[in-house]
Amino acid sequence: MKGKGHNIYSYMVQKVLLAFGVLMLMQALFLIFNHNIIHPEDANEWVGFVWGNVVFGMATLAAFLLPWFVMMLLPLGCRCRKGYRIATEVLYIIAVVVMIVPRAADTAYYQFTYRLLSDEIFSYLGIGGQMGSLLPLFVVDYWYTWVFPLLIVLLFLFLNSRIRLGNGPVNGKWLAETGKSVAGALLVWLLLRGGLGPFIQPADAAQFVQPKNTALVNNDAYNILRTLFTPELEEVHYMSGQEAATLYPTIHTPLDIEHLGVSTTLNTKRNIVLIVVESLGQEYMGCYNTRAGADTRTPFLDSLAQYCILFDGRANGKKSIEGITAINTSIPNLMFQPFTNSVYGKDNFTGLPAILKKHGYHCAFYHGSYNGVMDFDRVCERIGFDQYIGQNEYQKDNIFRPADHDGAWGILDEPFLQYTVRHISQTATQPFFAEVFTVSSHHPYPIPEEHQGRFTEGRHPLLKCIEYTDYALRRFFDEARKEAWFDSTLFIITADHSGQGLSPEYNSYDGWYRIPMMIYDPTGEIVTSAQWPVSGGIVQQIDLFPSLLDLLGLPDTAVCFGQSILQPDHHGRHLFYGNGYYCLISDNHISLICDDTEQGRPSDLLYLKALIQQYNHRIINDQLIP
Repeated sequence: MKGKGHNIYSYMVQKVLLAFGVLMLMQALFLIFNHNIIHPEDANEWVGFVWGNVVFGMATLAAFLLPWFVMMLLPLGCRCRKGYRIATEVLYIIAVVVMIVPRAADTAYYQFTYRLLSDEIFSYLGIGGQMGSLLPLFVVDYWYTWVFPLLIVLLFLFLNSRIRLGNGPVNGKWLAETGKSVAGALLVWLLLRGGLGPFIQPADAAQFVQPKNTALVNNDAYNILRTLFTPELEEVHYMSGQEAATLYPTIHTPLDIEHLGVSTTLNTKRNIVLIVVESLGQEYMGCYNTRAGADTRTPFLDSLAQYCILFDGRANGKKSIEGITAINTSIPNLMFQPFTNSVYGKDNFTGLPAILKKHGYHCAFYHGSYNGVMDFDRVCERIGFDQYIGQNEYQKDNIFRPADHDGAWGILDEPFLQYTVRHISQTATQPFFAEVFTVSSHHPYPIPEEHQGRFTEGRHPLLKCIEYTDYALRRFFDEARKEAWFDSTLFIITADHSGQGLSPEYNSYDGWYRIPMMIYDPTGEIVTSAQWPVSGGIVQQIDLFPSLLDLLGLPDTAVCFGQSILQPDHHGRHLFYGNGYYCLISDNHISLICDDTEQGRPSDLLYLKALIQQYNHRIINDQLIP
């Protein structure tokens, strides 16, 4: 691969092709380790996959190598000087390595989020907390994210050393060199744009593969760069504002629930305990998988389910911060960056705890992880919680033992849930709203020493931790039943998001977001209320806020993108945002909008467009309070 004499343009072509080859190896690595989640499904999509990688790969190279291109294309005599060549070589190597690092990290991280890295990574770097203690665990468990990329980098450095440019002058006549430089600059400009059309956007990956596979065409480096310099949201005008508001109402108004036949004791001064289980997907639960031979890791929740109203729960995102926000504000995350961490995070909005406080509720958020993790404590304060009880508060209690800490994220579920029961009894005045977010069912999947061998191994280490958390929940309820507040409390059990899909059924648009949604009333009053919606319908996270307002009979209005399950016209829809695409699932029909690409039922697409228009307009213009 030696350069041809002093032909700088042949030299540049070889360097670009080498960098492109490195990027394609990283794309192949990503496909190999995520093929169970996303992969081309037929010959046409394989062709689109290949050509899409050419287009996005060249655009990525043009963007990251732009300073190098400028230095190499300037028709100046200094290009032949040793110092100048060393500078351009260092710039080239750094650009290529920086380009592949986020793809290497996302080879594993994508399995948790199902979404490419974006500019949010820079905000996470500032609020990650104890990353120093977690990094060694990641290095060991996800060794392939650095071993294979390191080998690729070493191969790149070796081949790059074989591409040489002679030491003599590289310039010909000034006019000819200027023409060549201009031609080269135009070529770089075309590569940067992704062709002759408008500048290529991340959402354009859907032109090559189906929307759920766009992560195979786009790449993390390009996605970070584009989201860093592109507004998260833009106003769209699919229809008039009045038509959008009619099709997709966003103002929750109080419901007169007397006609539902639910006694007023259900609606007045009931305590609420909302349990959000980390990474709990329907796939791991017997009550959602009744087929013969179906594995279950939640024997306690399965037994509790027969006394619950059991809905087909759906998450509105794949990240914990998105789930907690959706549950407590009825605001889904329909952009790359989580709403609360985005430029719109300072918008005024109404949280469920803020409304409950107006009606005499004491509101506390319990999370066993370290205070400050993913900015949860700040977000909870903005949502309206009176208290945030985390690892710091637990460790100040004289019951703390070093063995209670999992060595990574925080306090193990069993001791922290026991602590939560005691803390509620000692500090909360009735009525209260307690939201409990568990920790243990998360990488590095810890099991306490005292329970080693108690829980069954499975296809994925998460399963054993789910079984442990289910056991911890059993003990939580055993202790809570002893407290005076138990019978006057309504329990809601859900998840922040689902975990990794382990079967084809749960690796699809519909399956990626399936979580439990259970309502348990110790008095049995809810289950026996004839006018209640039957179990089985879709309820998404953003539906919980308005549903609780109606259930408690509170006369407050609020901007809610979800719909109360008590509303007679509750449709059971599910919406989420993927890699640049919007998805709506209704009556087992999937409708998608990805830039100019649309597929699905016309009525559902119209509904989805009304949602997008309302969502963008309200968030951009800070209109999240009625």
